[in-house]
Amino acid sequence: MRILVISILLVINLIMEATLFQYTRIFGVKPDFAIIIIVAYAILRGSSYSTFVGLGAGVLLDMMFGRTLGINALSYMITGYLIGQAHENVFKDSILPAIIFNIAAVFISQHIFFVFSYFTHNIVVEFSYLKALTTIILPQCLYNAVIGAILYRYLYRLDEMDIMDKRIY
Repeated sequence: MRILVISILLVINLIMEATLFQYTRIFGVKPDFAIIIIVAYAILRGSSYSTFVGLGAGVLLDMMFGRTLGINALSYMITGYLIGQAHENVFKDSILPAIIFNIAAVFISQHIFFVFSYFTHNIVVEFSYLKALTTIILPQCLYNAVIGAILYRYLYRLDEMDIMDKRIY
């Protein structure tokens, strides 16, 4: 049942990314709700879940918005794996790990995304790392940290429900 719920969350995220989340921009930066879901499952379930959640979210976003298929999938998958490595050393009931790991996850995924975009020529040649860091990466880190801390509580409660352990076959 857990896989079905995660799949539904990712599809809802995709629909919301295409519609409502385009209007949640602050200073031109919008939060990355896929990263929030990936971080939540990295903290709650470890790198095996978060790697596949990252791959699924990335493939869906690449099919919908990407110019090159696989850049988001690869960056989210690597981010999910790296963040999920701390799964056993984290107190899952606190929101502090969600804040810290959301900042780290955005930082990691955006760097991977920009590196692969640069080498596949998906961004302009006049790419300035300092400009991307100050106008995209750092504001999105803060935005995701705040929203991720709030949404982590709901995802934590959802993951602790009895229905999540039931089999659907």
